[in-house]
Amino acid sequence: MLETSNKANTSYFQSHLKRSNLAFTHPTPSKNSSTQPKRANFVLLDHFSMSSFSVALDTLVTLNLVHDNPIYECKTYSVNNNKALSDISIEIATDGNIQDIEISKDSILVICGGFRNSLKPEPLLNKKLAKAAQSNATIIGIWNGSFYIADSKIKTGTTISIHQDNKAIMEERFPELNLSTSTFTEEGTLLTCSGPNSTLDMMLHFIKGSHGTDYSQAVAEVIGSDRSNKKDSKIINRFLLAESHTPDCIKESIQLMENNVEDPLTIDELTKLVGISRRQIERLFKTNVGVTPARYYMEYRLTHARQLIQQSNLSIFEVSVACGFVSSAHFSRTYHRFFGQSPIDSRRTSQAS
Repeated sequence: MLETSNKANTSYFQSHLKRSNLAFTHPTPSKNSSTQPKRANFVLLDHFSMSSFSVALDTLVTLNLVHDNPIYECKTYSVNNNKALSDISIEIATDGNIQDIEISKDSILVICGGFRNSLKPEPLLNKKLAKAAQSNATIIGIWNGSFYIADSKIKTGTTISIHQDNKAIMEERFPELNLSTSTFTEEGTLLTCSGPNSTLDMMLHFIKGSHGTDYSQAVAEVIGSDRSNKKDSKIINRFLLAESHTPDCIKESIQLMENNVEDPLTIDELTKLVGISRRQIERLFKTNVGVTPARYYMEYRLTHARQLIQQSNLSIFEVSVACGFVSSAHFSRTYHRFFGQSPIDSRRTSQAS
């Protein structure tokens, strides 16, 4: 069986698999947990798109999950009466109304529209949008939330995204604006998207710009990983789908690793199966994956182990065997190095959540 040296296991995940495991490598709040989260204020207009709102909210909640400490405190607000009716006739009790929104430079103001919004001025919302613009806060318009952003007369840059069905009224009401029906647009601290299907792309783009690629991709791993249009059922690892420039021999090597978890191949066996030398596979893995093949193999097996611990009733010993470890003691030590807690504590944490 293949095992890496102790030296190889002394740090957290280094390959792209760290994205899949970010939510599980911080089992306890860090010492900096006293930092106050930023406010994410969601304005739910009557007949707002429930699906768009859910996706936007889910990205920020998931970002909190994969980060050391919660970054955003998410609050909902209605135009009035502390409740909002969604486009699927489900009424949401909000945390307040527009007048209760707190705006600061670090906050986010999300205007959630929908297909059946009555596109009319909302003076109180205009005031909050103006304050957000003055504070240089991030303003996000979902679906025809862009209408209310335009109506507030805040500076919107050169382009704003709008749903195709709302383009005519937008052109009539705001002839000075450059309107786009593209997926989403970004103008400084203003982001707008044209509909529900583009909300996730916009939010992931926002997270990438504000918090980095690792966190954006970690969130995408959780809530957006099922969107690939590739239909090759033999390809399991999403890394293979995302990186088109990766050499076929590396893709084949990763596939062989995934198919041989319980009884891992040696690197020499792997090189013979893919038809390249050990020196070549080491160099290509470092270039394309960022780690050696042995390191990647270990990271994949530990990721698989974490999934089994959290999602199955297998004993810790059975998990260690299923993931190719020669002893449960060695498995537990290695698991602890990567996840910051023992396998049994990881199971307890998942059962408690």
